Amino acid sequence: MDLKWLLVRRMTSVALACFLAGSGLALYITASNAKRQNVDLVELAGRQLDLQLSRIDRSTDVPKRFPDWDLVSSHALQPGQCIEFRGADAGRNRASCAGSDAQSTRTPQWFFEAYRRLINPHLTASRDLHYRGAEQGTIVATFDPVATAGQAWITLAPLLGLTAVFVVALCLVTYIVVDRALRPAKDILTGLNRMARGDLAYRLPAFRLTELNRISEVFNAVSEELEEATTERTKLARRLVDMQEQERRHIARELHDEIAQRLAALNAHAACIRSCAQTEAPMLLNDTRELEKMASGLMISLRRTLTHLRPQEIDDLGLAQSLKALIEQHNEGARGRTTYSIEMAGDVEQLRADTSAHVYRIVQEALTNASKHANARHVRVSLTQSIEREQEQIRLSVVDDGSGPSGASTLPILGGAGLIGMRERVVALSGKFAAGPLASGGFGLQVEFPASQQRV
Repeated sequence: MDLKWLLVRRMTSVALACFLAGSGLALYITASNAKRQNVDLVELAGRQLDLQLSRIDRSTDVPKRFPDWDLVSSHALQPGQCIEFRGADAGRNRASCAGSDAQSTRTPQWFFEAYRRLINPHLTASRDLHYRGAEQGTIVATFDPVATAGQAWITLAPLLGLTAVFVVALCLVTYIVVDRALRPAKDILTGLNRMARGDLAYRLPAFRLTELNRISEVFNAVSEELEEATTERTKLARRLVDMQEQERRHIARELHDEIAQRLAALNAHAACIRSCAQTEAPMLLNDTRELEKMASGLMISLRRTLTHLRPQEIDDLGLAQSLKALIEQHNEGARGRTTYSIEMAGDVEQLRADTSAHVYRIVQEALTNASKHANARHVRVSLTQSIEREQEQIRLSVVDDGSGPSGASTLPILGGAGLIGMRERVVALSGKFAAGPLASGGFGLQVEFPASQQRV
């Protein structure tokens, strides 16, 4: 959840809690006042009736006039307040009530029901009336729930409106203040995202707050160190793979200049011996034919090895033709069991010679792994040029629909010298490498590197 909204929610919760506490306090004060009014009324009425009983005892008053309710009802009652005398003799029961004001009756039904059930029963006050040890009755004072609930609602309604305005204002102010305070956090998050994407050249600005400024300084220092380390790693990786290619060229030249020439001479001698043996030593014909066959087989193997070490097509025909020839070679070797295809888009022929060699080697190793491990029906190679984030990119993908040996998930993700070698070449190209099983089945390899640094 966004931090601004989290703080707004919490501030709103605090405001609502304060409102509930304030409402509870207001209801408590209102109920306490009503309770005190009932208690005062009961005590006053009790004193009046005690005086009347005293006069009756002194024969200055008539017993049948007890209780003299005019003495009691003459006291001013609050709106909705009722007083009742419940005599020991049912014939002496008396009651009086004051009417509720019109405003008190405009209470929402939900509030009235809650107030009537939870608070109003506790407002009743009563007093037993005794004289000379004899119980005369009970005086009870209470409030009409309509009146008390209405009075409580009159008290709470302004508080409710004020709270609503306060909560809205508080949320708005909190959002604005927090948004301004967290603007540096957006910059920091942007920097982290760009660093995660490999953009190590991005630097954070200086911030006013000491803590945030310290984060900016540490971020910039880490980015600078990572950029230097990545640059150095790229240089080392490029040197490594370049040395590997140079060694491949050297071995290829040695094989071509020495071994290939000697095999060609051996094949010529074998043919000459076979020609002479036909007339002079027929018993050697089979041996000479076998020798000639072995020399031809070695020449074919040597030519295949030379192509693997240093395909001549890259220098003579370019990357696109070399890759097409590689695809054809794998289709011939698969004999219909697996179909290999390639798609190319963009100006890939303008890549540097060493870059083309790296791309060729990556495709070569990927196809070799697929042919050995994937058990796939289709292997698709894609090499495209595109513009992403205002930067020209070369994207290479090799995808198969295989299931791997014995139902296993295609190629191992972490292991294997082939994948390690491909990663080294991608690092030398300052690119990104990803390989693993696909959700739809099969295995996929993705390579992406900037084309601007690889142009001729």
